[in-house]
Amino acid sequence: MWYVMSVPPPFPRVTAIHRSRSFVKIAFLLPFAPTAIAAAIFLYASSALAQPDPSGIDFVTIGAVGNPAYSGPDPNHRVTGRGGINYLYKLGRTEVTTSQWMEFFNTFYGRVNYIGEPDTWGAIATGNASQPFRLNPSIPQAGDIPVSGIIWRASAMYCNWLHNDKSTDIEALQNGAYDISTFGYTGPGGNIFTDQAAHNPDARYWIPTLDEWIKASYYDPNYGGAGVGGWWWRSINGSNTPIVNGPPGQGQANAGFDLPGNGQYRIPLGAYPDTLTPWGLLDAAGGTAEFLETIANPTEVPTRYVAGTAWSTPNISSGLIYSLGGEFPSIPDYQIGFRVAAAIPAPATAWMAYPALYWWGRNTRKSTLCR
Repeated sequence: MWYVMSVPPPFPRVTAIHRSRSFVKIAFLLPFAPTAIAAAIFLYASSALAQPDPSGIDFVTIGAVGNPAYSGPDPNHRVTGRGGINYLYKLGRTEVTTSQWMEFFNTFYGRVNYIGEPDTWGAIATGNASQPFRLNPSIPQAGDIPVSGIIWRASAMYCNWLHNDKSTDIEALQNGAYDISTFGYTGPGGNIFTDQAAHNPDARYWIPTLDEWIKASYYDPNYGGAGVGGWWWRSINGSNTPIVNGPPGQGQANAGFDLPGNGQYRIPLGAYPDTLTPWGLLDAAGGTAEFLETIANPTEVPTRYVAGTAWSTPNISSGLIYSLGGEFPSIPDYQIGFRVAAAIPAPATAWMAYPALYWWGRNTRKSTLCR
């Protein structure tokens, strides 16, 4: 869909340092732990999930840990065996918004040349060096317009910035989720990228993988009834009924139509509140397509996968689980944005409670057996 084979430009380096975090994805080993331990850890995790995220992003928690991988229709042989995940994680309810990107962009404007202005968003220049961009007052809900036309590498730097608590220091861009010193190209044609393949294990925020994205969009934990999971493949709306594209109030996704004055680009995220994935994600169809972390064509000329449908996507390909594209990490496309994935912090206090809870459970079982 978006395979571009032109020779990509080089990536300039940013001098900075790495600050690691002790955040992890919670592997679901609880069925093998004593009931008391499982309950304690669940309560601590639930408390963490209920707190507002420091990034300011509205996240949705993706559960059903250990779900089966996808095994349905796949004429392009891209998604069979994918999407089975054995940990909890979070995804942004929407793609990255103008307000979210503007905070980042204003922080580093003029300091890092490679973070360019998006092709499409809801902000305008101010001419003021202290706040280079502001929301466009002529666009209703300008802060909720999706950001597109940014490169994968800038998206990775955004995740590094979130990981480093939105520091204004340029070092916050260097590492966290992705080590940007790896960004470059090699090979006879100069088109084999050397970028770090996957986010750091302790990353707090990252660009979603293909497995994470398709699970959050197509796997339904209640597909066959309460607690009976399964996969949809034709649509992201929790069914196999195709999405109907059209303006809000007429269709289900911002794709495949034009409005006077290119008004389709001014439709905010969340304008289709009834078009939800089984987990509650919005705008997985329409608006922008989304960069993923997973590498497409790894043994040939690799690109990063692109998933979802964009403004110009026709109805015929809207919503199909196997309808994927790819793009070089240094090439912008006006149809491509991204959403953010995040780890669920493992509460140290829950793990510290393990010995006491284990001893309690062990002695409880002994007393029961001795009766």
